[in-house]
Parts: sequence; C-alpha cells; structure tokens
Amino acid sequence: MTAVYRLLIRLLMPAVFLYLWLRGRKAPAYRQRWNERLARQTIPASCRHGLLIHCVSVGETVAARQLIDSLLDDYPNLPITLSSMTPTAADLAFKLFGNRVHHLYLPFDTPGAMRRFFDKLAPEAVLVLETELWPCFLREAKQRQIPVLLLNARMSEKSFASYHRFAWLVGHIWEQLDWVAAQTQASLERFINLGVSADRAALRGNLKFDSHVPVDVLAAATALKQRWGRPVWVAASTHKGEDEQILRAFEQVLQEIPSALLILVPRHPERFANVGELLANAGLSFVSRSSGREPQANDQVLLGDTMGELLLWYALADVAFVGGSLIARGGHNPLEPVATHTPVITGPHVFNFKDIYQRLANAEAVRFATSAEQLAWHCLELLTDAQLRHKLQQAAQNEFAQDQGATAAMLVDIKTQVPQLQRGAASAMQQVEVLQPSKRETIWFRKDRFDDFSAQYFTADFWQAQGKVKGAATGRSTAWFIASEPTDMLLRHYYRGGLVGKVNKDRFKREEVSISRAMAEFELLLALRERDLPVPEPLAARYVAAPLWGYRADILVAVIAGAKDVFKLLGERQLASQEWNVLGATIRLLHDHEVYHSDLNCHNLMLDENGKAWIVDFDKCGFREPGEWQQANLARLLRSFKKELGKAEEAKHDFHWQEDRDWPLLLAGYQGD
Repeated sequence: MTAVYRLLIRLLMPAVFLYLWLRGRKAPAYRQRWNERLARQTIPASCRHGLLIHCVSVGETVAARQLIDSLLDDYPNLPITLSSMTPTAADLAFKLFGNRVHHLYLPFDTPGAMRRFFDKLAPEAVLVLETELWPCFLREAKQRQIPVLLLNARMSEKSFASYHRFAWLVGHIWEQLDWVAAQTQASLERFINLGVSADRAALRGNLKFDSHVPVDVLAAATALKQRWGRPVWVAASTHKGEDEQILRAFEQVLQEIPSALLILVPRHPERFANVGELLANAGLSFVSRSSGREPQANDQVLLGDTMGELLLWYALADVAFVGGSLIARGGHNPLEPVATHTPVITGPHVFNFKDIYQRLANAEAVRFATSAEQLAWHCLELLTDAQLRHKLQQAAQNEFAQDQGATAAMLVDIKTQVPQLQRGAASAMQQVEVLQPSKRETIWFRKDRFDDFSAQYFTADFWQAQGKVKGAATGRSTAWFIASEPTDMLLRHYYRGGLVGKVNKDRFKREEVSISRAMAEFELLLALRERDLPVPEPLAARYVAAPLWGYRADILVAVIAGAKDVFKLLGERQLASQEWNVLGATIRLLHDHEVYHSDLNCHNLMLDENGKAWIVDFDKCGFREPGEWQQANLARLLRSFKKELGKAEEAKHDFHWQEDRDWPLLLAGYQGD
C-alpha cells in the first residue's frame, strides 16, 4: 500500500458518505449502520478470535453458502463473522444463517478504520470470496500475522489489466495473500502474474458448481407449482434498461400463452418500487411478493421484491432468464438455475462469466437473445416444448457433472492453511457478556460466573457495605480481597508507575476498548487458562472513558486459594530447594508457550499451600515469538530479588534470599536439570 493510496482513501470519505446518503433515498438501509462503515460499533466479545468471512455482495454470499454451512458444521464452537458491503447482502446473510453467524459491514479501507476493526474482532483467519481485496485491510492482517485466504477467486482480463495499471497506487497487495483458490486456470495464471507465489495458489473450481437446492426449497417450489398450475417464466437479477425489454417480450408470450406467469426479480431492492410502476404503466396485473398474497388467475406478474428467495423462483419456473445481460453489465452467474434444472436464457453481454456461458453454449445448453423479440421467441419455444426443456436441462447437468468438489477442496485448504482454528470446546470468550452501563463505560464479565452483573462490583465501597471485604494488598495501589462463591475475588484498579505516575496516577491514553489494559489482561488470562497455565482466573474487566482525555480500568480475578507471593514468603522464611525448582520450571512453562511477562518480579510469583507455583499480574503482557526477551525476563526477576534484599537490609528486616544459594536452584528448575 502506498502513501498516495492512504491519502486518497481518506480524502474520498466525504464523497463516499454522500453517495450512501443519496442512494438511501431509494434504499433507506444505506443510511443505516454508518458506525460500522468506520468500525466504531461495539462488536460482541464472544465474536473475537473467530473466523472472518468477507462476501462483498449477494452473489458472493450465495456462492459461499454451502462452504459457510460446512464450516459451521465442522467448527460448531468457532465464532464466525460474515462481512459484506451492501444492505442486500446483509439481509441475505441473516436469512440464510440467522444467528449462527455475526454479520457486520466491512469498514471503508482507511488505516484508522481497519485498525479499529481488527482490534475489535481479532480474527484467527480471514476468508475473502472472489476478488474483494483492500490494501489497508491486507496490511493490518499481515502486520498481525492473520492468514488471509482468497477463495473462489476469479480474475477477468479486464480486472487483470486494471490491477496492473494501478499497481503504483495499491502496492504489492497480492504478495500479502497466504493462499489463493482459483476458479479457472486462466484466473490462476493471472493471479500468479500479479505476484501471488505459485506455491500459494491452486486451481479449485467454482463453489457454485456445488450448489445444492435445499430439500425444503424444492418442496416449497413443488407445492406452489401444483397450486398455481401455470407456465412460469422467471426473469432474475434484472437491471434498469432490461425490465422494459422483458415486459415487451412477455406481452408477446401472453398472446400465445394467456395463462403464463412472469416472476420478475430486480437485482437491487431500491428498484422494486420503480419496477412496480413499470408494471402498472404497462397495464399488467401484478402482485408483490412482499404483500404476502399469492398471484391469482388474473394476475400476470409476481414482483419478487423480497430477499433470499431467488433459488425458490428458479426451482418453481419452467424457464429462467438471467439478467444483467441485455445491457452491457456483464451478466450474472447461471449456475443457480442450472442447479434447479431450469433451462437458461441470457442476453449477449455475459463477459463477467464468459467461461461458464461458453461451456453452456458449446453444450447447446443455453439460449441467447439480443432483443425483446428474440427473448419472447425463446421463451415461447421452451414453454411449449417440454422435451426441449429437458434436453437443455440435461445438457447443462452433463456439462458440469465433473466440476463438483470445490467446496470440499477449499475446506481442506482452510484446515491446512489455518490449523489453529478451534474445532473442540467453545472458546472461553464465548462466555463473555458485554455490559454498557453508560456511554463512557464498557464491562466484560463471565456469564458462566455471574448470573447478573453490576458496575458497582468494581468499587471497594460497594463490597465494604456488604461486609465482604476480607483484606487488602498494598503496593503501587490497593487490591481488595472480596468474599465470594465459589471462590474469593481480587479487585484491582490500574495505576501508573514511574515518574508519569507522580502526576497522572491512573489515566491511560485512549485506545479501543478491546485492547485496553483491563480487557487485554482479561482476554490474555482466559487464553492462558485454556492452555492450563498457572495463572489467575479472570472474572470481569472494566473500561471507563475519563472526562476530556484517556481512560481508567479495573479488573476482577479469582483469588488463588492458599497462595502467597514469593516476596512475602521470603520475609518469613527461606524457600526449599524444591520450591525454587518449581518456580523456575513454571517460568519456563510460560516461556515455552511464548508468553511474555512485562514485569516478572518476586511480587508476581506465588506458591500455594500445596507447593504449586503461580504467576500473576499480566498487565501489558502477551504472546511473543522466542527471542532475547526470555533471558531479559529472568534478568528482571533477578534484579527484583536484589532490590528487595537491599531494601530489607536498609530497613533491618528479614529477607531470606541469597543469590549464590537460591538463584542457581531457580535456574536449574528453568533449565529442567
């Protein structure tokens, strides 16, 4: 991505929102959910660390339907988020998948919006359908080491030339893809020519070849067909400039077959009303699907003004016209009517799906019309000749019989390229509920630990009034021990240290809630607990935006029963050799899991009454690849022992630690000796 692109995309934002507002005059949904366009919405915590699937619009969503269903079956506990760019795709996503997926709009590709988006969602992997790639989007994924797979990928000659021409603007986006599953050999070669490594791309076919018509759709179509008892022609995914030609053709069909029914399905919802006016002006009797009424004998047209029912209309129809082809739009995919065994008619402009239509033409399984007259002729020919309809259906089925298997192949690709996807038990984050008591305050709490939750739980005064404060630990700040069931809790407020803490004791620079100190530590502790590492159990976390600037944070964790920190123990007694070995082995265990502790010291190491070691206080910690930081952690720990020994000697207090005696024992445990 180039600096010019970053500047240009920011400058375009006012124009983009103006476009949405203007388009909203006919389709009000374009004026809704604008906060998602800039990634300023609240994303449920339970959606974090899942799979993000991006389907820009309706066509990609339909193509991905079986793949998404398979992923939901294979990964029943993995949160799946489906993103799109259009309201129609959003409506279709809900209709197809309901609450099984979380839907949102992919934000516009500004650096800030994409940074917020990935901060909030933190996906384990990203699947992009077809060719919807954005430079800032890819850059954020790459920087966070999130794999991006481009599936069902297609690249036309026109798009290939455009990407070549604007490479100076978008940068080396193709090199940032981890895997490309191409629809055709020609597309595969174009992707490689653009910069995709040959060992990260393969020919996988088209997901739409795997389209299966659900049994309930076939049953509904059969019932309607029997009930209506009429010849049916569906004209689907039509655009402005086509509807008029279709209606002229239909008038000719009615002259020969007065009982014929036309199901007219415009491509975009904002055109539903205009197409209804066209029907009225043409003097045709029609009923809208959204009215809930079925067409009666005197109704000549059914206006398909609902979403997600196109497959039903294809299955119901005797003949299908696939739109976007009588005008120079490029056509739409004919594989859905092929899947419902419906003969296909199209216009001449099918360059978007050139290969598929060429194969249908070679198999004599499609009819082309260049005018309203030809369209009417082909419709009449097919509506009146059942044998011809069967011939076209069979030819189309035979042509694509060997092309199935793309869904299975891409599922293998996903499992191979992203082996870290969780297939077993549900992630602990799926038990996290979000509470927003006010505009400035956000709380995450474990719904498997609390039946109900209140913001008061983060104030010591509340617990003191309940008589449940059992004690406090002091250091930089006070942490309160609270009596609770099934385990006691520790309430800790975040304070700043060092010189900054002298003037700014507890405000931190404003950042996204999901990566703020409390939420980050809460989430990290959950992840460490899932790995069976000896760390406290997180219960709840809070973010409160401070007036004017910054935020404050609190966390609730479970108390480790019968545990004392090593600093306190050394004030009471000398540790045994085995205890030092256990401490060293525990530190090594975290390092082997690539867990970085930002402040490893003798206060954050604990031993319980059974001799088990624990590590606490994971503020500003996280996962890191092995490196020098591991030895730096040990060096920091050693400095903390020396520091506390010096302070104890100065104050004439006991501190039972000797470097030459105790430190080698800890290192022996760390090294496994």
